[in-house]
Parts: sequence; C-alpha cells; structure tokens
Amino acid sequence: MTLEARVIQSVRAVFLFGLLVICGLGQAPPAVDKQKIAAYLSYAEGFTPAVKIAVDDPQPTPLAGYFRLVVHLSLGDTKEEKTYFVTADGKHLLGEPIWDLTQSPFVVTAALIPTDGPSFGPASAKITLVVFNDFQCPYCRKFASTLRNELPKKYPQDVRVIFKDFPIASIHPWAPAAAEAAHCIGDGKPDLFWAFHDWIFEHQGEIQPDNLRAKVVEFGKSHGIDEHALGACLDSHAKASEVDASLKEGKVLGIDQTPTFFLNGRKVPGALPWESLDTLIQMELHRPSFIPSASAQK
Repeated sequence: MTLEARVIQSVRAVFLFGLLVICGLGQAPPAVDKQKIAAYLSYAEGFTPAVKIAVDDPQPTPLAGYFRLVVHLSLGDTKEEKTYFVTADGKHLLGEPIWDLTQSPFVVTAALIPTDGPSFGPASAKITLVVFNDFQCPYCRKFASTLRNELPKKYPQDVRVIFKDFPIASIHPWAPAAAEAAHCIGDGKPDLFWAFHDWIFEHQGEIQPDNLRAKVVEFGKSHGIDEHALGACLDSHAKASEVDASLKEGKVLGIDQTPTFFLNGRKVPGALPWESLDTLIQMELHRPSFIPSASAQK
C-alpha cells in the first residue's frame, strides 16, 4: 500500500469513528442478546466449553455511541473479567481500548476510579494519583515510601495522592484487619490515617496475625486514641464494609496485584521506582495541549 493510500485510509477511519460517536449521542444502552454474545466470544476467543461466560448489561461510557460490556469468565476456582465495548445498535463488539482523539485515552477508566479516601496534596493539583494498597504487601511498603518521601519534595503542588484499600487475604492474612484498623483510626482524621499508614509499613516485618490487634492498640494509645473505643471497633469489624467496598471498586478496575495506581486515569501496576514514576508525572505535566486531562473530564 502506498503512503497516499495509507493516509486516505486513516482519514476515512477517523471520519467513520467520529460519525459513530456523533450518531451515538443521547442513546440509551442497547438491549443485547447475552447468550449470543457469550457463544460468539467463546468461538472468537477460543474458550473451551469448560469456561463459563456471564455477560453484564451494557453500561454508558464517556464515549458517545459506545457502551461498556463486562464479561465474567470462570473455570473452576479461576475467575477473570474482560471488558469489551458494544455499539449503540448492539451489533458491533470491540475490545479495549477505544480512543477518541478529542478526549483523554484514559477517560473510560477515569470515570470508574473512586476519588474518596484519605489524601495528601492539594485538591487543585494537576495530577491525581489513586493508589490501591495492601498493608502486608512488601512491594506496597516500598512504593508507599516513594509516595510519602520523594513525591512531596519535587511536586508539593502538582500531585494529589488518594489511598484505597485492596488487601489480598489469600496471600496476606492480616492485611484485611489492618485495613479495617486504618479506618477505625483514620476515618475523618486524615492526619491520623497517614500516621498509621507510615507506622504500619515501617513495622510491617514485626506484625503477625496474632499480634496485630495489640500493636494497633499500642499505636492508638501513643496518638491519644481511646483504647476501649479502638478495641471495640477492631473486634466488631465495624469497618469491614468500607474495606469490602474499596475491594469491589478495585475489581471493577481490573486490579489483580498491589500496588496498582492510576495517574490521571493511566493504570500502572507494580511498585515503580522513583525515576520511573517521575517520568510518568513529567509525561502528564507535559501532555500535548490538544489532549484533555482524564481527571478534568470526570
């Protein structure tokens, strides 16, 4: 194919994409034949008959004319979610990602990212970094140190960090209880939350399931927290629902490891070293002017 032909083909593709977006404005999610979609995907993706497929209802997205379709796959105890997009007429199925050149490439993901939770950094910051963490995870400990020590030195006004829970109980047995403890201590008191956050990561190697409660109460006493009230909160699992809600939010975003963070909607799994994180921040701060921020489009 000649260069001229490639250019013409690209122009046509952009035009058709724009037409689809315009035609989709204001439309309700389409009614879809879930059984037909499951059968089609089974064949197209090469799933064996042993793989069970469940299709959710289409959900609106910031991309007009495209609706998010989550497909749940299971094989015994193994479960996975895949995201597709269905067009407004219900006839065309596309995989991720779909990019609208007038919007951020992360706008669909950004619409799903929660922004509640303890934070540091100004609310007016150009960058919002939402991190899903597990207090027992050694990689989270390393990344938490980067966020708490390196980030504020260079970007005191440009980055806001929001913490979300994602304890993986299957490999970190005391992580869910530690997440509950963080809520018992820090809900409505961000300074106390971050003090606990820093303390528990610093003492991570000393903590076991059988001594977590005692150590948390000791921390609380040293910070003026009523011992009996804190103990009652821990023993009753009063904050378990908040931890579970954060876990569900993370699963919707496809998180399967910690830490995983979102930088203005960009999903990044793993504990990046400071140099790599700094590169991503610079990339966002110097984003091409024609691409809007995903955070600004929420």
